[in-house]
Amino acid sequence: MEMPREIMHPIHPSHPLTLDYLASTECAVCKERVYGLRYSCSQEDCDGWGIHLGCAGFLTDKQPLMYHPSHPQHQLRFSKKMIFHCEACGSTQKGDSYICTICDYCIHESCALLTLSADFPHHHPNHSLSLAFTLPSEYIKYEFDCAICSTTLPLRRWVYHCHLCRYVVHLKCVTSTFHDDNENENENENANAIDGKEATKFPIAIEDMYEEMIKPFVKQQKEQILIPHHDCDNHNVSGKYKFSEHPHDLTFSAFSSASSSSSHDHYKRDEDDEDDFESVPRSELTCDGCTLAIHEKKQTNGDGYESGYMSCDKCKYFLHLSCFNLPHEIPNLPIHSFTDHSLKLRSAGKLTSWIECYVCDSSTNGLFYTCTNNDCLFTIDIKCASLPNTIKHAAHQRHNHLNLVSDEDFYGANLCVHCNRYIYTRRGHFKCNRCRFSVCGKCVMLPPTNKHRLENHLFSLTYEAYANHPGDFYCSSCEYQMHPRSWMYHCRDCDQSFHPKCFPATSGKYRNIKYGTEQYVISGIHDHPLRFEIISKKKRCDLCHEDRYDEPGFQCVSCFFVVCKSCGLKHMGDAAI
Repeated sequence: MEMPREIMHPIHPSHPLTLDYLASTECAVCKERVYGLRYSCSQEDCDGWGIHLGCAGFLTDKQPLMYHPSHPQHQLRFSKKMIFHCEACGSTQKGDSYICTICDYCIHESCALLTLSADFPHHHPNHSLSLAFTLPSEYIKYEFDCAICSTTLPLRRWVYHCHLCRYVVHLKCVTSTFHDDNENENENENANAIDGKEATKFPIAIEDMYEEMIKPFVKQQKEQILIPHHDCDNHNVSGKYKFSEHPHDLTFSAFSSASSSSSHDHYKRDEDDEDDFESVPRSELTCDGCTLAIHEKKQTNGDGYESGYMSCDKCKYFLHLSCFNLPHEIPNLPIHSFTDHSLKLRSAGKLTSWIECYVCDSSTNGLFYTCTNNDCLFTIDIKCASLPNTIKHAAHQRHNHLNLVSDEDFYGANLCVHCNRYIYTRRGHFKCNRCRFSVCGKCVMLPPTNKHRLENHLFSLTYEAYANHPGDFYCSSCEYQMHPRSWMYHCRDCDQSFHPKCFPATSGKYRNIKYGTEQYVISGIHDHPLRFEIISKKKRCDLCHEDRYDEPGFQCVSCFFVVCKSCGLKHMGDAAI
């Protein structure tokens, strides 16, 4: 009795539909038989076109009309079993919907009934998520992807998001569950057993890189770490050993011989030496191969304990025992696995002729491998050459392992989850085989903590600094704004953040440079000894007056005189090696 005699319906917008009675006809919406009352078109060319009352939105327990905040201009009417494109989730399928009879606007009934705020503890346990009917501008600005599936977020589709944490997801993703939970349980049981070996966990502390990466790499290449005791590859003559990348003979120095002259005499120069070198404390010994510190590790059963290191009696040249045993030539590496390209061990200059690693983009003045193919410019430092094939990274807890992508497995560029740059085949990267997570070699090598020279506490490498932090991030060093989802060294207590590159000596461009304690006397420019290190005493070079802060250079050990590397080398002449 209360039904309108005539309606306009979006499934048949060209003509009005009239309430009438006709036995046994087919509904144009659900394709089932209509018995009794229906809405039909009276135009002759429509040949009795009609629909059920229920398909028109009547005779149903659903709310026939509603005002929805996603479409405040007009009222929405319930419609049954239509095929349409949903404005909320973007899918096209047949189902119950709410439609605007004036605009071309249709949404699923399930989408229309979504709450404006809801808890999804499976995905985001800390806060409730808010429903947004278009993508908020802050996510557009930073080009956010869905936090669950890592795919693009369309501008005009609904999303759930947490403003406090910069967390945003598709509608379908937020209601999904991981289908591989059971599989993960099985994988967790063997998380640390890959080919019988424990997966290397990243990030690795700088002081642990030698033990965790370089020693296993050399042992894998040469099966054992030995000091040769016969006239063989290294030509042992009276306790002296030749090393292909150093002009002087080397001596083995034992950690235990703290008072032994063989361990410490070579640290010192004669008092009349014009450079007036000071003794080098053991705690400051740095390897000229991997540029990592040399320190004794407590001996335990079966851990490959190294009882000493190699050193030069004539100059301040030191090598870890494993770096001394690095193979002189490698047929190939998974990270550079061309069959006709072998890699040879080479040494960069101490102050000049540095090389840039193709994996981490950092300069090094230590040992490195270079490709023997004349047309290939591939170079890799010792640390990156020692990267394992499979790792477990703290930034990707959802799945257990990331695999090194070799040239044969490379099928196109991937975006690094941190630096957001494309990873090409020669750069090397690690990828999860079960999702889109990829990280480049440069970011894999970042240390877990860093310390700024002006701060008394450590900054941790943080992958989700945006969690419960709605404000913007600015680097406390360079003062540039930071992407909220990028990895950063962050302290939540003091709310300070730093780019990894803004720690140049540990996680930036110069993290593979050996600085040491050696002092240089360059009488033409300064009367006091200078030490080669990262410039921190002044912003500009005292000779060229260019901004050289946080770059390698020479600083006076007694005053505030600072000179950049290029100006220092210009006045050193032949002393620059």
